[in-house]
Amino acid sequence: MYELNTLNNYPHTKHYFMTESFYTSIATHYQHIFPLNSQQIDFLRLVLPYNGARVLDVGCATGDLAFALAHFGFPIWGIDFDDQMIRIAQNTKSEEVMFPVFGKLDMRFIDQQYPESFFDTIICFGNTLVHLLTDEDIQAFINAAFKTLAPEGKLTIQILNYKYILNKPIKSLPIIENEHVRFERNYEFTNDSDVIDFNTTLTLKPSGQEIKNTVKLYAITQSKLQEMLKDAGFGAFEFYGSFAGEPLQENSLPLIITCQKAKE
Repeated sequence: MYELNTLNNYPHTKHYFMTESFYTSIATHYQHIFPLNSQQIDFLRLVLPYNGARVLDVGCATGDLAFALAHFGFPIWGIDFDDQMIRIAQNTKSEEVMFPVFGKLDMRFIDQQYPESFFDTIICFGNTLVHLLTDEDIQAFINAAFKTLAPEGKLTIQILNYKYILNKPIKSLPIIENEHVRFERNYEFTNDSDVIDFNTTLTLKPSGQEIKNTVKLYAITQSKLQEMLKDAGFGAFEFYGSFAGEPLQENSLPLIITCQKAKE
């Protein structure tokens, strides 16, 4: 079993690490904001090759999806760059079980942590990818994923359909509200830049406390991301507009891409 180490000595870009305080501030409320989506599990059970396949969950947050997949028999590793998210996931895990294995790790350097061809599937959900703000950083992650996937291994990425968001333009996402929280999400565009400001207000109920944050995101489009994946050697692309398996449409808000490493 491969244990994770923090990568404090690894090189990193300033912008990527600016996101850390954003998630730390909402980590203890994350499961109320984004509860486990059962459609993700159903979708992945079709994508994952077989029970027992090794899975890496990139941007695992507090680990809900990783726990669910471990329950179905998948040895799964979950990584996130936020200390508090990982701490919550680790504290939730029972000492009697081996998986999931959680740790803090920069997604661009997974190939420096795991052996070549180690994973059968890598998933990167929750709009995690777009916190990398340059083509170079995104390509670094894609190349690292390719290296650590076994032949015919699959990479599945879920972001938002930024071509639709930019063309519309869409300035706010649907409000998330339940008995615990109200989460408002708005975009702020700057000229013709692909880097946008993501502004959020989390209201905690019943205290009424507000937690405001701003983080930059890279509004990468489907076509550009596909080209970068092709450059790394991925093929067999499939595109979806939801975890229910709906085909991607021009006005789909979610964007889900699955692709495969060629057989050697």
